Amino acid sequence: MDERATGTKVRPGGIGAGLIAVCLWGLAPVATRSLVSELAPLPLLALRQLLAAVVLLPWAVPALRRTDARDLPRFIVAGLLGMVGYNLPVTIGLQWLPASSTGLLLATEPVWVLVIRHVFLGERAGRRFLAGTGVALAGVAVIAGPAALSPGSGTRSVAGAALVLLATLAFGGYTVVLRPLSEKYGPVSATATSSVAGALPYLALAGAVRPPRLSQPAWAELLFLALGSTVAGMLLWNRAIVRGGSARISRLLYLEPVVSVLGAMVFLGERATAAVLAGGVLVIAGVLITGDSANGGTPDERDMVAGSGSAARAGRRRGRGDPGVRTRDSRRPG
Repeated sequence: MDERATGTKVRPGGIGAGLIAVCLWGLAPVATRSLVSELAPLPLLALRQLLAAVVLLPWAVPALRRTDARDLPRFIVAGLLGMVGYNLPVTIGLQWLPASSTGLLLATEPVWVLVIRHVFLGERAGRRFLAGTGVALAGVAVIAGPAALSPGSGTRSVAGAALVLLATLAFGGYTVVLRPLSEKYGPVSATATSSVAGALPYLALAGAVRPPRLSQPAWAELLFLALGSTVAGMLLWNRAIVRGGSARISRLLYLEPVVSVLGAMVFLGERATAAVLAGGVLVIAGVLITGDSANGGTPDERDMVAGSGSAARAGRRRGRGDPGVRTRDSRRPG
């Protein structure tokens, strides 16, 4: 799609910021897979989300002060879907599933966003939508299928894949719930507020979570997940959307599973089997086939979380742009 035709002004720096964000998100399964060997999923998530919430408070507090009371339940639901419904299943699933396979399964997120929009918002599903969804699901079956046939570890591998797919569904719901709030309050403020709201349940674990005795590499991985993947990735993605336009920048997400597979091979010594590679090709092909078949827009869940180009333009027309977007120094969850 030509950004000039949509009215989105392309400015330098957007693609670079978007690439960095995609690399941070692609390496998140790799860091999580390594970290769960030293730290249980719940303490890991509590430390990660609470640390990220503290960093995001400067964006969340001003938004809360001007938030309509009727929108608070939506913020809470979005936060729970994103911070708990997405991150918890992924973190648990990574105990039993290779990081490379997890990254490829997470690539189905745009398809699930379209499925949710079709089921709950009544958007029409065209042939491309159905064909792309079928191809992506076939890729999921190829990735998880061979492990299911082997005794012992096969059940855990299937459970891990099921948890990751559950997480992608939750994240799809998160984006659909949050999108109107991004349009109303600005993408950075809305995302930060939902992230802080979603981190509140982890306060219940704060008293039980003592400072863990982790190795130095494990502490580095924890800080990377909290400050790199969750916070820096969000801020960079918002900056990329503002500078480069949603249609152009959203295509960078197709590189995320590639980063996950390469990162798992380099840092974890995982081997990409023929089944994983074939399944990954099918998943990405399915996402590409689905394309913009629903509602004429790119099925980019993080693009919707961060605020689409149309949402940003609507905010500027109403004169209520997000402060973080105006300064363009600004991101995210899970």
